Amino acid sequence: MKYLPKTKYDSITLGTIVGLVAPLLVFIIYYLIAYHGMRLQSFFNYLHNGEIFIPIISLCATINLLLFFICIWTDRDKSARGVLQATFIYAIYVCIMKLI
Repeated sequence: MKYLPKTKYDSITLGTIVGLVAPLLVFIIYYLIAYHGMRLQSFFNYLHNGEIFIPIISLCATINLLLFFICIWTDRDKSARGVLQATFIYAIYVCIMKLI
């Protein structure tokens, strides 16, 4: 029986943190590219008044799909579980906000 070394960066905590931070980075990049001249407060007011904040958050969370597959392909199953957990957190937030 071979001893398999522990894969580096393979933990549920790391996957959850990366899965929570990555959509926020995508949101910031979206703001910088699409609305670079607008103040941040005006940008949030625009998203809230146009009722597009929740759909934008949902689209930003799709980056977790790529992160999940990268973790699976590199045999980081625990990190993939953490990314999936973060995706569920975003999904629950979006569902609650749509019900309110």
